[in-house]
Amino acid sequence: MKRRSFLRLLGGAAAVSVAPTIIKAQTLGRGGKAPSGKLNVGFIGAGGISHGHMQYVLGEPDLQLRWVCDVNKHVAANTVAMAEKRYADSRGEPTFKGIKHTGEFREVMADPDVDIIFNCTPDHWHALVLTAAADAGKDIYSEKPLSRTPAEGVAMVEAVRRSGIVCQIGSQQRSSGEFQRAIALARNGALGRIKRVVVGLPPGGGIPDFVSPEPQPIPPELDYDRWIGPSPYLPYLKERLDWNWRWRYEFAGGQLTDWINHHYDIAQLALGVNEEVPVAIKNISAEFHHHPIYNTAIRYSLEAHFAGGQLIEVSSGNPMGVRIEGEDGWVYVDRGVIEHSSPALRAMPLPTQGFSMGGGAVAHRKNFFDCVATRGTPRSPIAQAHTTAMAAHLANAAMRAGLSEIRWDPAAQRVVNAPDAERFLVCNYRSPWHLPA
Repeated sequence: MKRRSFLRLLGGAAAVSVAPTIIKAQTLGRGGKAPSGKLNVGFIGAGGISHGHMQYVLGEPDLQLRWVCDVNKHVAANTVAMAEKRYADSRGEPTFKGIKHTGEFREVMADPDVDIIFNCTPDHWHALVLTAAADAGKDIYSEKPLSRTPAEGVAMVEAVRRSGIVCQIGSQQRSSGEFQRAIALARNGALGRIKRVVVGLPPGGGIPDFVSPEPQPIPPELDYDRWIGPSPYLPYLKERLDWNWRWRYEFAGGQLTDWINHHYDIAQLALGVNEEVPVAIKNISAEFHHHPIYNTAIRYSLEAHFAGGQLIEVSSGNPMGVRIEGEDGWVYVDRGVIEHSSPALRAMPLPTQGFSMGGGAVAHRKNFFDCVATRGTPRSPIAQAHTTAMAAHLANAAMRAGLSEIRWDPAAQRVVNAPDAERFLVCNYRSPWHLPA
């Protein structure tokens, strides 16, 4: 189904927190052939982060899973088998066929019947998948963090702008009631003049037990060269894959990059600087992995300074969450938790906009599909995800260069005080891959 038809069926309207409804479940096709009123979905990456998204897609009668792409052919085939069984069970039929799987994401992009992409790849694949989706005119829900480098972020923002696709980044806390309330309390003046914003992100990462750094045999079901993709080649170690690719700078940026699009993102929204890159990151400190197979920071602290004087303190030593302190009160928020400095502040009514406590993941997906219908701007737009990720990129570059401060010129789009750190803001793509201009 093409998007213009989707819009007509919706009558051009979609509520903020209500999933779009196109056709009734009873009209689902048999034998895997979807009727024309359904949106076809392709998943790029079928690992752990994809599972919640996929269960959502499988449970929506207006959506049809069409492709599963994963470089591990066992993962791809098993995911298809699970999905087809669920479709068969929901229809009361013995079998359902019609979901394809591949290890080549460009096959999915080339399918004209695919409308929606879920980008559930590791960070080092985000840019290639997202820009390919934009070039193919397919709306995309892409996992956070947006990018691995500033250049990747710029390329993705431009690809979305140029193509006009709907792109939601997976900062799902923006769609959860407790975080929306904390943002509203800060933005509507209920806390008075904001004096301090403190963010706690997780420390650590990796497998603590000793693992030999000696290369291991590559499992036959895994296309490891494709998994490495545009990154510098590292010998295969299973302890560097799955969840643990996050602890190598070749693939990601450690806990700082992994979480900055969550709690720090909320702090930016509370201060109204969610479209700005900090002009300076100061008081930077870091302790790095001692294990030879990982190289990211396991403990870190920094201050993000903005052009208007706003300041966000970030540390892996702070309690997880966001504490916003004003002259008239404070609020602390984490997933499923919100605390107020006074009963009066706790009782203050605020528009809920349909948000629920701890319900961010589902509401975030619904918001994405609402925007697919209306062609509106999703709750986590790509340009804001870029500014958020930039703080992590700058801080990581300074940490790796052994610096306590790094300054950024937003007009010139460059570091102005730390030439030794600039090389850590670049990752040259391994042939034959290249970052689209």
